[in-house]
Amino acid sequence: MDSAVLPHVVVPGPGKVWDHRKSGLTGGSVVAVVYRDRVRYGVIGDTGPTGIIGEASYAMAKALGIDPDPSTGGAESGVTYIAFKNSRVSPIESRERARSRGTRLAREFVGR
Repeated sequence: MDSAVLPHVVVPGPGKVWDHRKSGLTGGSVVAVVYRDRVRYGVIGDTGPTGIIGEASYAMAKALGIDPDPSTGGAESGVTYIAFKNSRVSPIESRERARSRGTRLAREFVGR
């Protein structure tokens, strides 16, 4: 996956506190990321250390208006991640499928 092109997030690897697999989440699961007045959809693209949450790709950060620079970028707070269980899109690189499925799942989530 190209982090500069594909909006995706990294979830913590399986650990004692939480295991994404037991929550119905896997690579390609749809996510909505909210920052200020923006909502962008992408997929779970990778797993990372068990103690870290809140990592997104360059493309996701840029789409949200967050400085995407890996060394100096990011947001101190105010980012909300919503992962939709059992929602895998294929191919994982399809931005349009993640966006359209994410939009539909978000509407279901809020009851609209």
